[in-house]
Amino acid sequence: MFEIGKVHYNDVVPVIQSGQVIKKKRERAIFYAPGNIFIKIWVPNWTQGDITKFALDQGYYHQNNVTSLTALIFDETGERGYIQNGGETAEISPGDKSWEKFNDNVPIEQRYQFILDLFDRGLRVGGTYSDLAPSNIIFYQNKVNLIDLESFRSFDLIFERKCQPYEKFDLEAWWKPHETAKRDTDKFYRAYLTECLDINLDFSIDSVDNFQKARQIIKDQSL
Repeated sequence: MFEIGKVHYNDVVPVIQSGQVIKKKRERAIFYAPGNIFIKIWVPNWTQGDITKFALDQGYYHQNNVTSLTALIFDETGERGYIQNGGETAEISPGDKSWEKFNDNVPIEQRYQFILDLFDRGLRVGGTYSDLAPSNIIFYQNKVNLIDLESFRSFDLIFERKCQPYEKFDLEAWWKPHETAKRDTDKFYRAYLTECLDINLDFSIDSVDNFQKARQIIKDQSL
C-alpha cells in the first residue's frame, strides 16, 4: 500500500485561511499555499472522501501515479481532503481537451505504461478513474500524476448503475452519477487511446468485458 501522511483538519485550517482560493464548488474547495502546495478540502461526510480512501487503500493510486500526494486530511467525521505538491499541468490552456502537450512531454513507452497500469489496477480493484482528461494530470518528478482523486468510480456504478458501500450516491441526483461516469469513462479513455497511442476502438467502453477488451488491444500494440 502507498504510505502517505495523515493530517487533522484543524492543523490545516490556518494554512487554508491564509492561502489563495484556486477553485470553490459546492462540496469542495482547492487552496494554494506557499511552497507550491495544493490543499483540497471537502465538506464533512462527503462520499468522495470514502471513495478516495478506498482507491488508495486498494492500491489503485500508488507511488507512481500520485507521487505528488503527501497526506490525507481527516477529522472526527472522516476524510476531509488531501495535500499534493504542485506540478506542471498537462493542459495547453485551462479547459483544453487536447493531449498534445501530454504527448510532447511523455515518451510513447511511458504513455503505454501509464494507461496499462490504470487498466490493470482497475480490473484488480473493480473500478477506474472516470475523469481522465488533461486537466486532471500533472507532471511531477518526471512522472505522470493524477489529481482530482475523488474521480474513482466502481465498475458497478459505471456499468451496472449500482453503488459499492463506499459510494453513497443518490443515483437520481440532478448530476446523474451513473450516466456521467459511464459517459466520461468511455469518452476520455477512447480519446486518450486515439490521441496518445493512435488506437481507434470500434466499440464503446461500456462494460467490464469491453474494458478488458480495450486493455488487451493496448497490451498487444505495446509489444
